[in-house]
Amino acid sequence: MKQDAFLDSMQFRFACKIFDKTRQIPCDMLDSILESGRLSPSSFGLEPTRIILLKSDEMKNKVKDACWGQDQISDASQTIIFTSLKIDMLPKTNYVFNKFARRVKTIEDISYYANVRYGERKLETLGYTIDYEKLGLWSAHQAYIMATTMMNHAAFLGIDSCMIEGFDKKHLESVLGLDTFKEQVTLLLCLGYRNMPQSKRLRMSIDELVKII
Repeated sequence: MKQDAFLDSMQFRFACKIFDKTRQIPCDMLDSILESGRLSPSSFGLEPTRIILLKSDEMKNKVKDACWGQDQISDASQTIIFTSLKIDMLPKTNYVFNKFARRVKTIEDISYYANVRYGERKLETLGYTIDYEKLGLWSAHQAYIMATTMMNHAAFLGIDSCMIEGFDKKHLESVLGLDTFKEQVTLLLCLGYRNMPQSKRLRMSIDELVKII
């Protein structure tokens, strides 16, 4: 395979469990990673994901406690919490209408996109408008797109990462003071520099992965 800088960065990336507490990500690199998150895709362009940057040691320790004491939270240069909108993702909300209004201009077109293409064909077909938990789960899926984009961008810059899904959701949302009717915690991403050897890469072969039909 031809040398590929992005694939090289994917080989570099692994789930780093031990970070070098003495090294900090330069501000311009962090800004660049955040910008790649902002530019990442979301379903229907509705952008339901929000980011919380942990800066204070006090808040890091509170979040760490809600994440069952995982050291990455406090030791990484940067810990990022991804949250996802919930109630605003229903088709008839001002939030959804305003997002579609960026792309189509007439009231009729906005209503069609929001109520028919998004509301009926997407949400109602999948049962999301009658099952609030399913709607929240679908919204949360969008955060993984953003987090993956940022994680891969970090690897391209030589920055290590660890995505964290293990936490006490209610405890963490309470620590952050979230209105859980409107917003929920989805996942965390720790960024920094490794203080451990890279773990062995275990992946299936391309033949096992890809099916041609």
